[in-house]
Amino acid sequence: MPPKPLPAATLKPNQSKKSTTESATDGILLGDKVYWNPANLPNGHVAIIGASGSGKTQTLKAIAYELPRFIPSVRCITIDFHGDQELPGEVCYPLNMESPYGINPLVVDLDTKGGGPSLQAIAVAAILKKALTMGVNQEGLIIDILTTCYKQCGIIQDEPITWKQQPPTFADVQGEIEFRIRKNCKESSKLALKLAAMFEYGIFTRPQPSLDHQIIRFDLSALGKVPGLSAIAAEALIKQVMDSHRIAGEIEGKIPRTYLFIDEAKEVKTSRTLNIVLADGRKFGLGAVVASQRDAEISNEVIANTSTKIILSVDQTEVKRVASRFRFSDHLIANLEPLQALVRMGKDGHKVNIKPYYERI
Repeated sequence: MPPKPLPAATLKPNQSKKSTTESATDGILLGDKVYWNPANLPNGHVAIIGASGSGKTQTLKAIAYELPRFIPSVRCITIDFHGDQELPGEVCYPLNMESPYGINPLVVDLDTKGGGPSLQAIAVAAILKKALTMGVNQEGLIIDILTTCYKQCGIIQDEPITWKQQPPTFADVQGEIEFRIRKNCKESSKLALKLAAMFEYGIFTRPQPSLDHQIIRFDLSALGKVPGLSAIAAEALIKQVMDSHRIAGEIEGKIPRTYLFIDEAKEVKTSRTLNIVLADGRKFGLGAVVASQRDAEISNEVIANTSTKIILSVDQTEVKRVASRFRFSDHLIANLEPLQALVRMGKDGHKVNIKPYYERI
């Protein structure tokens, strides 16, 4: 499906009758009397693009810092691929070989209309296939292994009452694979090699921390050394958050419950679950702020489903493509300085001198 058309490439003068001291009612001040308020837009999702040194990270952190102050009830979850997204008052969960924390991709979606262990097994197998470049036979094998692990834990697809029981972890998956290897299953031996690095790191076998805190950061920076590992962790986390919001039901009004902040869109460009968040998250109170250095790392779904787009300075080789996709003139984009941005919120466009995070703390 082609992306939805964007408004005409026009700018609106930054003429606000409100003073910058009134951000508590106007929204979050981006800069130059331009405020962002997710409740005033068709959806609260944000796409940010900017080259290294443009102020992209400072802009994303500014929004993450101000959001709980503007909406005291909101929860902010940052998926941090570089380890540089720390915020005051946060609870940080580093995921690495020495960490006591983990993520369990096998947590069952409790939605009786579209969840259960069988569908979770299929979803996890699809994540592994994409991240680790598995073949069809290995994908089928991992589905069978996951289904077996669920049954061994007493979790049965046709018995939703069992879905709340303690789910298996990848320690159970590793044990089942080793059992099949002892039974001379050659495909299981090949699968064990494919999953060896993931088993070695152990982040999918440890207890998963609570998501009940208001400001949470998952530091995935150590996982970048192993291809596919950070993508698997991010996809599993996004899916759990989306599943929990769907179970909680639709919100009344437009005040969000939770925001996901992701600074490296390339890690989740092909994420099926992020696309679901962008398409359906609004009605369940789940928003996303997705940032990237390069246009090619931002999917058409992100462009089509974010009401707010923030364009900082980009590499000159990217100007024409960014101008076409984000609907601002190439002249305006080409002449942006660090911490200058073109901001589109709905139909309105503004040129803004961003107030960075370091000026807010």
